[in-house]
Amino acid sequence: MRFLRIKCQGTFNSYRQPDFHTYHKTLPLPPKTTVAGLIGSALGISPTEVNDEWLLKDRFKMGIIGTNNGQANDLWQIRKYESKQIKAYQTGKEATPYKTAVIVRELLFQSKIVLYLTFKNECDFDIVKKAFGAPKWALSLGREDELVKIESIDDIELPLVNNRHSFKETVVAGDLAELDYSLQLNTNLSGNLLKAAPKTVSLPVSFIIQKDSEVRQGNNFQKFTYVENLPIQIEGEAFCDASLENSFLIF
Repeated sequence: MRFLRIKCQGTFNSYRQPDFHTYHKTLPLPPKTTVAGLIGSALGISPTEVNDEWLLKDRFKMGIIGTNNGQANDLWQIRKYESKQIKAYQTGKEATPYKTAVIVRELLFQSKIVLYLTFKNECDFDIVKKAFGAPKWALSLGREDELVKIESIDDIELPLVNNRHSFKETVVAGDLAELDYSLQLNTNLSGNLLKAAPKTVSLPVSFIIQKDSEVRQGNNFQKFTYVENLPIQIEGEAFCDASLENSFLIF
């Protein structure tokens, strides 16, 4: 199958897990919606157009492999405006029209990511490759200031191999509990095994965007399993990138 293999790296990046609020836990790798936003930045199109033209139409599929060199926490103080607080401020009962709250956001340090993008339409290969070569807007993964540097863009062919594959530092579509997998515990792994173990999360693959607004809510949630440095083995078809000695699935 034909892929655009895009290697990129960032200093600090974060991909907020949507079911965490005051503590913004990050996913170890960006979800498909975040990668779609990266494509949108390269093309210079709005989030609404990214959602309508690329996510809702399932215009591309992706695989991903990636690592990082650790985590840090970013501490925010935010202002929360509520009608009750505003009214109290207007009547002189409160000194401010807002309340403050503290939020902690996890950040990944020195991420290295390999994206494998494939498209329904052959012309999209050239469109996206050209866009990443000369992006319209700054490229970021995570928040808008979490920039990434494109190291290489390769147009490659990779075989779909039917075998028992080892997956590591990647994302597999589906619920871990429903996958016929085995753990590779004979690896040189140290530290907290529970933290390194694969995790399944439910994530949106598109959004509903309010009319005449950029406000959006998650739509069409699906389950994905994030495999970090504790490998798992799964029987079946997967794509193998021999140059990186890793396998991945597309979704």
